[in-house]
Parts: sequence; structure tokens; C-alpha cells
Amino acid sequence: MDDWERALDAYDAASRALRGRKQVTVVPQLLQQGISALEDLEARVSGAPLPQQLPPCFFDSRHGQATTEVRWAPSDGAKRLIAVCAADAIRLREGSPRSLSGHLASAEEAEVVDSPPLRPADDLPVPWAIGLLVLLCGYAAALAAAGDGPGAFVAVIIAGITSGVAILSGLLFVGATVDLWALVRRGHLTQAAFARSTAGPHGAHEHVYVVTDASGRQREYTRHADSRTAKPVPIRSVWYLPKPDGKGKAVSSWAPLWLPLRILVALPVLLGSAAVTLYLIPGRLIIALLS
Repeated sequence: MDDWERALDAYDAASRALRGRKQVTVVPQLLQQGISALEDLEARVSGAPLPQQLPPCFFDSRHGQATTEVRWAPSDGAKRLIAVCAADAIRLREGSPRSLSGHLASAEEAEVVDSPPLRPADDLPVPWAIGLLVLLCGYAAALAAAGDGPGAFVAVIIAGITSGVAILSGLLFVGATVDLWALVRRGHLTQAAFARSTAGPHGAHEHVYVVTDASGRQREYTRHADSRTAKPVPIRSVWYLPKPDGKGKAVSSWAPLWLPLRILVALPVLLGSAAVTLYLIPGRLIIALLS
């Protein structure tokens, strides 16, 4: 019954979107969601495996739901995994000079794959970690040699912690500042259509929404779900932030509130942790050498 209700909700949302001119562009995506829900229902009734849920075609959402994933690279970029419709997949496989959207593509640029997208590693590379540890130990030895033996290793441990806090808060501050600047300059409120549910990191469940930008490219907006059975909203308002490099992104509709708040929290943490770190490295060594 959940699939049936999801289909009815999608068709109802499409009907409401048709009445509002600003939301008419999401109607094809909503209709496709209804079709996908009915396909899921049919699979459950027949006992067949559920069909794979993919977002709308990367090249043009008007092509409908994607049917496969391909590795594709623009003329001046690196290969990446994208979801495309059946027609574009055939054109890419056959080496057609152009896909249905007009993007240049060839057999050398695209490769049809069934594997999930690769995720970048989140772990710090081992050589960097070893190098940082060696530097901290060397600094502790220098402090001990300069006569600050008792507190040398304690100072290094505290400095390692505060420097990590400074780096994290600095990244948070810079990211929030860049996003807020993009929002103030050219950000606009738009509608994102639900595309699929997926499993996030650490077993969390996420709802993925799709926004189509002015160039026709689709950007994903991910929202954490309370549970695996949480019902997604067919249409969600989001802020779209264009970037100079063309790689815009969608953020929450609450971004005008939480971006300044994030900056206000990150800035004092950054300044405080950086001051403590500089006092410990190299401040304590300079004081020990001068005393």
C-alpha cells in the first residue's frame, strides 16, 4: 500500500504543479515517480525483484527516468558516473557524435557500467599522518632540549588537538562564507523533485532530490530520513547556489538562517583554537629559547 500511496501522492503533486506556472517544470519528474511507484507495486505483487531506482536522465530531465549508469566525460573534464535514459545510453554506446541533449559524446568518452559510483576515501592518508606525528615528536624533543621538558609532550598533545579544531572550524567557516556569498549574489529559491531513497554513511537513510539548473544539468540535494520507512515529500523547496565554475549546488530552504549562524559559531572557534595552537607551536619554543 505504501507504493500505491506514493503513486497517488506523486500524481496529486503533478496535478497541483500544473496549476502553478512556477512548478510546471517538475511535472515530468513527478509523473515518473508515480510510474516508478506503480512498477515497485507490480514487482512486489508478482514477487519479482524491485526495479533499480535512478534519477531523471542527466542530460535532460524531459527524457524521463534514467535506465542505466554510464561513465561519461565532457570534452574538457574527467570521467564521472551519470544516470542516463535508454536513448542516450544507446547513442553513447554507439559513439554518436552528440547525445539527445547536445553534449559532445563518443564511444571513447562513455562506458556503460553497472557498478555503483565510487566514493572518495574519507580517511587521512597514512604518509601524511606519519609525517605529522614525526613533526610533533620532533617539536616535543626541541622543547625538551630547550629546557621545557615537563610540559613538552603535554603541549604537543594539546597543540595537536587545537590545530585539528582550527582546521575543521576553518573549513566550516570558509565553506559557509562561500555558500552565503553565492546565495546573496545569485541564489534563488526553486523546487526539487524527489528522485530516490538511498542508504547513507553509517547506515543512515537519505532521500535524494533533483534540481535542474539553467543549463539543464541536474544537481542532487540529499536530506536525511528519520527511518527507512519515512515517507519522502514529492516536492521540496531548496536554495540553488550557482558557482563560477558551473558546479552549483542545492541547499536547504533554511540556508539564509543557518549559514550566518554557522559563520558566527565557526569564526570564534577558529580564532581561539588558532591562538592556542600558535602559543604552543612555536610560541613555547620561542619563550624557552629566550628565557
